[in-house]
Amino acid sequence: MPIGFITYPFLFYLINKKEYLELGYIFHFFSGFIYGFGFLIIFLIWIKEPFLLNSLTEKFSIFSYLLIFYCSFYFSFAFILLKYFKSTLTKFVILPIVFIFNEMICANLGYGFPWISYSLIHSSNESVFFIIYFIGTYGLGYLTLVIFLFPIIFLFHASLNFRNILIVYFIIFILIFTLFLLRVSKIDISNNTYNISVSLAQMNFLLNQNLNEKISNQKYKKIIKILKENNTDVLIFAENNFPYLVKNNQILLSLQDNLNPNTNLILGLIKKEDEKLYNSLFLINAENIINFDKKILVPFGEFIPFRKIFSFMEIIAGSKDFSIGKEKRIISINNHLNFIPVICYEIIFFWKLINDNNKNADLIINITNDSWFGTLSGPYQHFYFARLRAAEFNKPIIRVSNNGISAVIDNFGNIIDYIQLNKEEVKKINIQIPKSTYNLTQYHHLILYVIFLLFLYCLFLNRKNGS
Repeated sequence: MPIGFITYPFLFYLINKKEYLELGYIFHFFSGFIYGFGFLIIFLIWIKEPFLLNSLTEKFSIFSYLLIFYCSFYFSFAFILLKYFKSTLTKFVILPIVFIFNEMICANLGYGFPWISYSLIHSSNESVFFIIYFIGTYGLGYLTLVIFLFPIIFLFHASLNFRNILIVYFIIFILIFTLFLLRVSKIDISNNTYNISVSLAQMNFLLNQNLNEKISNQKYKKIIKILKENNTDVLIFAENNFPYLVKNNQILLSLQDNLNPNTNLILGLIKKEDEKLYNSLFLINAENIINFDKKILVPFGEFIPFRKIFSFMEIIAGSKDFSIGKEKRIISINNHLNFIPVICYEIIFFWKLINDNNKNADLIINITNDSWFGTLSGPYQHFYFARLRAAEFNKPIIRVSNNGISAVIDNFGNIIDYIQLNKEEVKKINIQIPKSTYNLTQYHHLILYVIFLLFLYCLFLNRKNGS
């Protein structure tokens, strides 16, 4: 957070230097690429970790940086656009807009990679990310960049409309403070909640053990033991924790038979149906077996684009691509409680999770397996994305990862309890589910209209200055 008040004003200073402005578009293109590459090589340092889990793929880890190389080009085009705007004032207004457009394009173009999010800066700052409930991910990211540029109005006061911009910032700070107070005023929900007990089963299974039948049987016995001992309302295992390929519900009946009659089991597994593979979440209780199949698949993890070229990735992704699920993203546990199922990195695709079918769901259950991410920043970033979603959607999130970080997060983004990374543990937690989880997600896109109008304003100013 504090570094932004140094790096962005310094970037603004550099792109306004006369010597820099006189350089051609090709130089600006490569300048943006180098900026993006430098930023992403640090932010996505964990991206090579999936290759390091197997000795056969370790030598191909250099290919992981192709993603960083690819995403750096988005910054190239951003810097070209910044060069187009001539005056200090238009650059001041346009810089946050260009970076947010850059984030949006990266998140939506091709397979999409919405991991590069400026809102993530506030994921451990409860006093700020509360306002994500009102303005959404892009709104919080844009506001963050605007605030980072605050020192500029003093450094460039001679070439900026100092008084008017200072008034705008004063209004922004008052708005942030007001939204903060509005959100905090709703924290006391103790008289309007539905209480449940949950167990988070963080098994910490190794990724490459399912190929061994003996170890798979040991895993199964360990799961059955936990089922027999559990007495909570909901017991949740992580993504792909079930050690066998499921071809029909017959194999799941053994899990049903060993369940406490009042327990609802949620388990991640790989399902085979009509010769297709699915990454699935199953809800199993005394009466029902219900499943949800993952809809947003990971390129090179669950399917391989251009498989003939990248055939060496089969060691990680397998010899057959997973298929996309078609079920609605909503599951009812009972008459009082339903949830939004989210598998693995689906949690970062915020605009694809909430719809008319599930906007009134009571909570989100996110199962994942972050063993692929290693022990660097990756698993922590993934966890904090889930925390942002809880505050943004105004819904509690129960997150269970095979190796961590597993946690219960309330609808304000507060961490109720958690299990540390790479620790095997079954943790019982009593949680309060608010009976009203109204959210403003249908209005979050309105901030994009405001940003676009500002962009048009900058185009007008730039043309006026040019003439």
